[in-house]
Amino acid sequence: MAENSNPLITIITPLHNAEIYIYETIESVINQTYKNWEMIIVDDCSTDSSRDIVKEFENKDTRIKLIELEFNFGGPARPRNVGIENAKGEYVAFLDADDVWFPKKLEKQMDFLKQNQDIDICHTLSNIIDENSVEKGVLNSRGIYNMLKFLVKEKNLLFYTNYININSTLMKIDKALKFEEGKNLIAAEDWKYWIDNNKAGKNIKLVNEVLVKYRVHDASISNRESDIGYRRAIYILSKMFLKNQIQMRHYIFSCLPRLFIIWINSLRPSRSTKSRR
Repeated sequence: MAENSNPLITIITPLHNAEIYIYETIESVINQTYKNWEMIIVDDCSTDSSRDIVKEFENKDTRIKLIELEFNFGGPARPRNVGIENAKGEYVAFLDADDVWFPKKLEKQMDFLKQNQDIDICHTLSNIIDENSVEKGVLNSRGIYNMLKFLVKEKNLLFYTNYININSTLMKIDKALKFEEGKNLIAAEDWKYWIDNNKAGKNIKLVNEVLVKYRVHDASISNRESDIGYRRAIYILSKMFLKNQIQMRHYIFSCLPRLFIIWINSLRPSRSTKSRR
């Protein structure tokens, strides 16, 4: 832990056409009880009034910085990498442009890291909210984790499921590790990022408390809930397996359930899917 008892935290937010939600998202950062932060918002060529809203905040609070990309990437990987490249903080947190933090989110996580100095990354539980910010219950991102934790070593659980909500994380910054920007990883790039951190020897732990409001609405339903998400997960696993980065048993037992779900879905009537930005 640095000598500074309140080290700077860089918050990175990818932005694309989130005019309805970005105000509430930024407000949740400003309302943090932990005050030593900077917020880098990277706009991926929005066509609505999102940037104007951010600029209003930027003019009022020097901790907020807007970076405008020249070309649209189509997903959050490139904006997050730009944020990492421009970060000044010793720690980094990620927050999507439609999600919300509880006021003590950063404070409680920083206290946790101070008390557990062997931990590099911590994440929390999340509540689901709808487009009107009405809470709908706890996000179940640890179902497969809880089923397998007694059968699989904890360091290998990330090969089976992404149980980490990126909006809930706080980590020691590592500018050498970036999000892969391949189009085949859109909506699954954060899972690959956590696997890469895991393989780099980073210690990842849960702060067992709800500190994030994760928004689910028509424009933000994750591809992980669709066949596209399962196919991209298989792509990630196959890529790692071919590079001898994971063992065959991890590859097989992680791919099989996804292939089974794709097969089951193929027997159902077709349904539309939407991707999360």
